Amino acid sequence: MVFTLTVFTLLFVAFTIVLYLFLFLVKKELIFTAKHQSLFSIFLPILLGIFAGSLFITTGTLDEIVRGVAVSLAIISYAVNGRGIASDRFVIHPLDNRGIKFDEVDRVVLFRDEKKNEVKMNFFKFGLRGPLMKFSTPMDELVKFLSKHLKEGTPIDVVMEPNNK
Repeated sequence: MVFTLTVFTLLFVAFTIVLYLFLFLVKKELIFTAKHQSLFSIFLPILLGIFAGSLFITTGTLDEIVRGVAVSLAIISYAVNGRGIASDRFVIHPLDNRGIKFDEVDRVVLFRDEKKNEVKMNFFKFGLRGPLMKFSTPMDELVKFLSKHLKEGTPIDVVMEPNNK
């Protein structure tokens, strides 16, 4: 049995390794990591299990198996949560290497959801609303961090849920 891999498979494996290195470097840089909630992250392991099972049943060569594993890892990379707040920017997507710099933000709105025990944060850049991010971090830690790192005079609006007891 000869173990040979095509150039394409080797390049794809190298790409997948570099992709994961980048994703984990971005994740390591985050100070506050946003919660990741989507149906994609629930169904992905099930679909990947079906794909991996069919891969090992139907393929015969080492090249096809390695390529299938690399494809599976590339698909799983979308489930890596890399959203949050870094020391100098908001990271809205794990593959966005620039993010939204704190100097570009006009306003930040924080909302404390008591039922889900989370803080929802939204920011505005040039008058346009950015994506909603959810954090399990206490509100006071986020306010302290943002007040130190946002540009001088940037309003931080804190919205509290009324107590109807």
